[in-house]
Amino acid sequence: MTENRRTTGGWRQLSGLLVLLCLAGTGCSGRLATYPVQGQVQFLDGAPVRVGTIELKSLDHAVQARGEIQEDGSFTLSTFSDGDGAVAGKHACVVVQFVMAEEIASHRPSQLGVIDRRYNSYSTSGLSIEVLPQSSNRVVIEVAGVLKKQPEGEHKHP
Repeated sequence: MTENRRTTGGWRQLSGLLVLLCLAGTGCSGRLATYPVQGQVQFLDGAPVRVGTIELKSLDHAVQARGEIQEDGSFTLSTFSDGDGAVAGKHACVVVQFVMAEEIASHRPSQLGVIDRRYNSYSTSGLSIEVLPQSSNRVVIEVAGVLKKQPEGEHKHP
């Protein structure tokens, strides 16, 4: 009977040690640690992308971060709570805009400020970000606009 208690006690100690090791890597909450990430999304000519969402997918963990693009092109990423950032490591990145195409006769949809649609898919965007624990994680993401000839007098981007 004494020998059985020792074996059970050993398993309890081992399982307790494993739990402590797991928590050391994820913090007390059981979640992965996140680090603040802020940045700017802009066109190749430097003009800000004024609307859309940026999303990151961790290449090491099953976690995504996202942020709403503000009118000045800035964004702040969130993973578990508002503005908490993203987990450390390399991430695939997409920039998504929802552009409504009206089915109205004589309506000419504006291409002003619209990004190339290749950026809305992880498989075609070609964008990536690395989040570092000991860094300010301020990033600039450059994207191409829709390639469509603009009429004379119409600017490329506002």
